[in-house]
Amino acid sequence: MNCPGAMLVYKDGMHSYRDLPLRLGELGLVHRHELSGALHGLMRVRCFTQDDAHIFMTKDQITDEVLGVVNLIDEFYKMFGFEYFVELSTRPENSMGSDEDWEDATNGLRAALEKQDLSIR
Repeated sequence: MNCPGAMLVYKDGMHSYRDLPLRLGELGLVHRHELSGALHGLMRVRCFTQDDAHIFMTKDQITDEVLGVVNLIDEFYKMFGFEYFVELSTRPENSMGSDEDWEDATNGLRAALEKQDLSIR
């Protein structure tokens, strides 16, 4: 997924394949005003800060970049004693992009998870 803000930052300058991977992180303030009863409990907030990250990469960098993110998450989760499981999301019916791009991305994700020896649900 590419968020508009990250796309604008990337689009602001010229980039070569030699610049990749380009890793961007942001803390964004999200405001909302739902109707009464739309949300409940602690989830009913007016604004919150959402941390977000985007990695612009070539197809051959997918596995290594995903491994880097998985290793970072794993390190923090273990530090705090959190357990987690991984689900591999695949191409939805109403997706955009070519079959080839989706296949490359899915295979890159799967390869990274297998290298990390994570069981996939």
